Amino acid sequence: MSLIKKSGVAVTALLAASLSVVATAPSAYAAAGDTAPACVDRNVQRPASNAYVWIELTNNCSTTKKVKIVISWGSDGSCWTLKPGASKSWTYDGLGDYDKTVLC
Repeated sequence: MSLIKKSGVAVTALLAASLSVVATAPSAYAAAGDTAPACVDRNVQRPASNAYVWIELTNNCSTTKKVKIVISWGSDGSCWTLKPGASKSWTYDGLGDYDKTVLC
């Protein structure tokens, strides 16, 4: 095999290996639907009467976060924009329980 062909084969193998590493690398950015980071504090309270659920989210992150409350077996909350240090309270009654807080 000539030197040019050997170089071409080596470059092709190197490119293939590089692409496989890039394709499997995790994303550095969170996407809508991902669970909100731990710096978004969740305070969920359901009184003994089970008449309603009260939820407060506080953004303790260093950047603004867009978050939404997900209710299992019920209607989800709206998408809210919380600046660092901001809080949002939400009360709902009816079916369902707090499931999680996601990015939106």
